Amino acid sequence: MKTTVLVFLFSLIISGESISQRNVLSDGEELSYVVYYGFIKLGEVNMKLHKGTEEKGNTVYYAKSEMKSYSGVPIVSLNTVFESDFIFDGKDLYTKRFFATEYHDDGIITIEYKFYYDSSYVYVRKVNRGNVEKDERINFNTNIRFQDGLSLFYKARISSFTTDNHMIPVFMNESETSVNYFFSESKDEVSIDITDNDVRCTRCTGNVNFEGVFGLSGEFAGWFSDDNARVPLKAQLNVIIGNVTLELDSYKRKGWNP
Repeated sequence: MKTTVLVFLFSLIISGESISQRNVLSDGEELSYVVYYGFIKLGEVNMKLHKGTEEKGNTVYYAKSEMKSYSGVPIVSLNTVFESDFIFDGKDLYTKRFFATEYHDDGIITIEYKFYYDSSYVYVRKVNRGNVEKDERINFNTNIRFQDGLSLFYKARISSFTTDNHMIPVFMNESETSVNYFFSESKDEVSIDITDNDVRCTRCTGNVNFEGVFGLSGEFAGWFSDDNARVPLKAQLNVIIGNVTLELDSYKRKGWNP
């Protein structure tokens, strides 16, 4: 009888964590952030998530991120769109396809990654202002599951239910790299402009081992809502010009309030 009770309780714990992680990924979620350099508003980042089809019993999600600097800001010029198809198996997620479009005054740069895990390679295609710079297969070790520059946003939210140290494989800049992070056991409170009350959150700190959009690199910190949605409320990042802060400015998510 005692064994049966223990098994039942353990199954509740496991299923409870899985349910919480599933609640992170909400079909139709839209999150918008303002980027600050001190008190200067540099631009905004808009995130959208949609639930797609089923593939081998797992769910495919489609995410899109638009990053734009505000006109008239002299210290930064950015107009980039990330798109990611990633697979969620109920507990974890990994990228299937990544597509980036960078808009410049003198042309467009596009980058596409397609991941073929059964064959252990990623197809890479990069077109720079009409010229094909890369069109090749890059092999990787069997059993690795990668994140891209956008799926990492959702991967971190899924990871936030544990306080383990995470070393996450990332495919970035046409090569293998990684990001390290962990979530604190203690809870913080942060203030954001869209609500009058401080918001209880869980804190993430880590290190980016690559150079991302606008020179993103090095140490970072983020604060996620302490609920099943795990919505990122605020982040501090190192970029080309120094430290910037992202703060949640608006949201669309059924049944959630900060």
